[in-house]
Amino acid sequence: MDATIEPPDDSKPYASFERFHVTIDNTASDLKFNQEMLHTIDQCVNNAFQSPVEAKKELTSEEITQIQTEKEFQRQQTSKCQVQRIDLLLRRLVGAVGKVDKKRSKEANDTRKAIIEKVRLEHTTGVTSDENVVQQFACKMLGIDLAENWQSGNCPLTNEIQHSFQEFLSSTSRDD
Repeated sequence: MDATIEPPDDSKPYASFERFHVTIDNTASDLKFNQEMLHTIDQCVNNAFQSPVEAKKELTSEEITQIQTEKEFQRQQTSKCQVQRIDLLLRRLVGAVGKVDKKRSKEANDTRKAIIEKVRLEHTTGVTSDENVVQQFACKMLGIDLAENWQSGNCPLTNEIQHSFQEFLSSTSRDD
């Protein structure tokens, strides 16, 4: 395309500017401008003035700053919502630990606080998935490594954490 000049094609979508064109046959030996040609040029120029193609609006530095501020505010709001959701999930899991072993409630609550703090500091999406949060909590409470499958154990605490997690997912899916 860069080696040829194409004639305007006003049938193309998004090429309305090509409606305003003049085609001049310069192959004739007589290159005098006649009345018809001048009329065509005049009509094209008038049409172009009536329907100008507006230049892309350049943003001022104040507008750019405002847009960036709004985006940052939205990111903070989203992060806040994620942290609130994780906190609700963790509180439900703390309750699950309390049902099984009341003596470990303080430990469970401290684990909740540690995970929430980690989420607030890291702001990473992988850390904030519901499954990841439950895994961190369960592994800590069960005393197993994060790489292990905490769901494979068949103890009352594992069962209660799984049950509470499923209840949480059910209750939040109805809210969405």
